[in-house]
Amino acid sequence: MTTYIYGRHPVFEALRAQKRAFERLLLGKDIQGDIVRRIEGLAQSLGVPIERVDRKVLEELVGKNAVHQGVVLLCGEKVTPSWKEILAKVKGTRDALVLFVDRVEDPRNLGAIIRTAAFFGVCGVIVSKARSAPLDSRVVKAAAGGVEVSDVIQVNNFTEVVRAFREAGCTIVGLEEDGEVTLWEFDPGPFPIGLVVGGENEGIRRIVRSLCDVVVCIPGRGSVPSLNVSVAAGIAIATLTQRRKMHGLQG
Repeated sequence: MTTYIYGRHPVFEALRAQKRAFERLLLGKDIQGDIVRRIEGLAQSLGVPIERVDRKVLEELVGKNAVHQGVVLLCGEKVTPSWKEILAKVKGTRDALVLFVDRVEDPRNLGAIIRTAAFFGVCGVIVSKARSAPLDSRVVKAAAGGVEVSDVIQVNNFTEVVRAFREAGCTIVGLEEDGEVTLWEFDPGPFPIGLVVGGENEGIRRIVRSLCDVVVCIPGRGSVPSLNVSVAAGIAIATLTQRRKMHGLQG
């Protein structure tokens, strides 16, 4: 099945990761610059056909409102592991961090979460399929290469997958406004952690929350009552990563 990736950094990271079958690289006739030359050079080294086309052709392909930056890559679906393969990688690893994303509907939020997870080297991102943004070109663009370098999957049986990780020894940590302890008070190791973040409107579903060993919150000092889900996830991932490093749990 042919899909497409658009935007300069997402396309560059996709070519660099080499986790897809590449069909064609389309470049706007008038675009130049260092990153464009690097994309062209990488595509040539991989034997990917390159075409210079009018921007109208790109707009017809990805839509007028898509910020394609004059770069579109036609390719196949990314090869991804199963959740069981991610679990096998995490099981027994004392500094492992897996991210569970429950019903995040905005592709920009989901992409930003995946980008942060990639930046901090999270072991895997498991997304619920029901009422979640699909892992399409919009999410790939928002993740700015994060989808290409991370193990990101969507699953139908989200609750059962979370339960399986818990039964395998992963401590499940929910992130909610009304968490019983603050993120700063939570001791993050030495054990594998599954961090759960919920959707923009409902947060973590009740059935998923019932599987959490602890639910933490991020305390604020200002008048704004809550954080955007992608910002909250970023703060939590960064905090857990830094605290583990301080305690000698990460290199």
